[in-house]
Amino acid sequence: MTKHTYNMGVVGNCAFLALIGTDTAVRWLCWPRFDSSFVFGPLLDEQKGGEFSIRSAKAFTSSQYYIQNTNVLCTEIATAEGSYRVTDFAPRFLQYERYYKPLMFIRKVEPLAGAPRVRVVCRPVGEYGELELTRRRSSNHIAFLGLEEEIRLTTNIPLTYVLDEEDFVLNEAKYLVLTYGAPLEAALESTAERFLTGTLAYWRSWVKSTSIGSFHQDQVIRSALALKIHQYEDTGAIIAASTTSLPEAPGSTRNWDYRFCWMRDTYYILTAFNNIGHSEELERYFHFIANISTKVRDKFQPLYGIGGSRS
Repeated sequence: MTKHTYNMGVVGNCAFLALIGTDTAVRWLCWPRFDSSFVFGPLLDEQKGGEFSIRSAKAFTSSQYYIQNTNVLCTEIATAEGSYRVTDFAPRFLQYERYYKPLMFIRKVEPLAGAPRVRVVCRPVGEYGELELTRRRSSNHIAFLGLEEEIRLTTNIPLTYVLDEEDFVLNEAKYLVLTYGAPLEAALESTAERFLTGTLAYWRSWVKSTSIGSFHQDQVIRSALALKIHQYEDTGAIIAASTTSLPEAPGSTRNWDYRFCWMRDTYYILTAFNNIGHSEELERYFHFIANISTKVRDKFQPLYGIGGSRS
């Protein structure tokens, strides 16, 4: 059987997940929950899936990697004109004795060599691509309207270039902060850098607290980091996968929605966390199960929604 290979990186903060292609395009991002409609979903539909990309205006090659021991993703693009790096992350760090994990996706774009020309496209959609959002231009941001709450792109890139989807010379660091609901109401550059520093420190601290032997240590750490961001921390549920409708093999009808908490799958995930000395994830999941158990009248289901729903 031929297996699919999806060449993408994943970022998240235990409130949402995003899949990023090697061309910088966001291939999958659902808001406001793991099981909500995508706002960017070209992974399923290139025509209706919207787009959020920072592509070169010229032919390019790319490489993608994580900053070591974190869920912060870097994509480097090289062209004949020059090269640049896109750093993508979902903020997560301790603040006021709680984890700060907003519905906020931050992209930092910086030139590495030469004078590369880039084109920024931001076109979120709703209702799995059936709803086109309207745009409202403000002083330093673009609001996308039509969903229950506002999506806002705050950036120091000239809005004209973003709205017209025109390429421009990248000669200094630029920032793009995309939010759902509560917008960014603070200085853009310094806040984005502070959030990046805090997020890097959080993930490195989380990795440092793991108990991992030397056998394939890098691979175990990367797997643990990926598992961690599949927990919906609000309720403690852990989803089997972040996507839906992708066939297990070409032409296969096995294309179910895996954005549910499957009891069997979660057992193996919790065992993995236990084996590396992480109990916080287990405790949150136990609260999720305890809440479900009070509502069970006959027997447990194989899966539940991330809010504990039966269907």
